[in-house]
Amino acid sequence: MRKSTLSRREMLGRTLHLAVIGSMPILLNACAKPEFHCQDVSSVGEGDLALRTALEYQDVSPHGEQKSCSNCSFYKAGDKDACGQCTLVRGPIHPLGYCNSWAAKG
Repeated sequence: MRKSTLSRREMLGRTLHLAVIGSMPILLNACAKPEFHCQDVSSVGEGDLALRTALEYQDVSPHGEQKSCSNCSFYKAGDKDACGQCTLVRGPIHPLGYCNSWAAKG
């Protein structure tokens, strides 16, 4: 029976190959369109924060894009790649967000 051995050069090459492949998702995310967040509610009053909580607003809709703020009748879009506004919930609103008062644009 022949024993399989790798030279140091082959081992280093395989290790480097695996490292590059393993880091591809990180590299691709770094090159992707920058994400923006709409969670800075420092200028929102306590009553509006309570309403935001009561309506269970969240930056990412659990229903996907089909039921997201961007296609809700209460949503007012912001500038490109920026948070929008809502006529019900005060503060920055993510276009892919969701709250319990979502209503389809009519």
